Amino acid sequence: MNPASGTTTPAQKNKIKQIVSKLPDSQLIFTEYSGHATKIAAEAVQKGVEKVIAVGGDGTVNEVGKGLINTNTALGIVPIGSGNGLARHLKIPLRIEKSIQFALQEPIALMDVCFLNDIPFFCTAGVGFDAEVAHEFAKQSSRGLKTYARMALKSFRTYKPETYRFDNQTDKTVFAITFANATQYGNNALISPKSKIDDGLIEMVLLKPFPFGAAPIIGVRLFRGTLPNSRYTETQTAEQFLVSGDKNFLIHYDGEPLSLNSSELCVTIQKKSLKVIGHV
Repeated sequence: MNPASGTTTPAQKNKIKQIVSKLPDSQLIFTEYSGHATKIAAEAVQKGVEKVIAVGGDGTVNEVGKGLINTNTALGIVPIGSGNGLARHLKIPLRIEKSIQFALQEPIALMDVCFLNDIPFFCTAGVGFDAEVAHEFAKQSSRGLKTYARMALKSFRTYKPETYRFDNQTDKTVFAITFANATQYGNNALISPKSKIDDGLIEMVLLKPFPFGAAPIIGVRLFRGTLPNSRYTETQTAEQFLVSGDKNFLIHYDGEPLSLNSSELCVTIQKKSLKVIGHV
């Protein structure tokens, strides 16, 4: 459990502690630093633990999942983050008691894992405007959709679309590039509504430059799941994508911001390489 995750109140987090304390053969471990959840998960695998349940947002889920790829230990989720993208895709209940019960009782499935320059991600990753917003959002003391929307509006005023080269062939100027394993960023913002998490394929969604007046319409389409119908989007599906730029990339993966020491991206997928508790 990430004690600093998301928008959950101290009382709700205390409720989680109480519930877990009464569960047989279970232990609640708090993360103490970035990357700690991966270490905890890897140690659980070595001990033959059946399930490791991530209590937190997509960042915590990503950290736990990294330690479980290609193992016999399943990932469970109690979603208390800001967006809860993977939990929403897997149809995991957002209420604490129900999500814990779900993690304990629902069957285990297999899902794909994507990699951006060897960095695992389970929902989405990308460059461009979304990465810029992710970096600004990470600096804020408050979380949640309202804070994200405020940062997006602030970034929109100053952000300029950039030109990228795709598969070492075609140059395109785009506003944002999203690589999707799942359907959404989080908060039911459906960037790639047709994505399936167990089909062995990645969707690359290009958001083309658009006028300021089109922004509200694009926002509505994003949450209604009709963004692919917009003339400002283009979607490609493949098992691998290569993208290069003129400078080192600023990226996001599962909502987490990261600055790369590379101006090249290689996005790949490992089919059904993670056991997960959810409806794929």
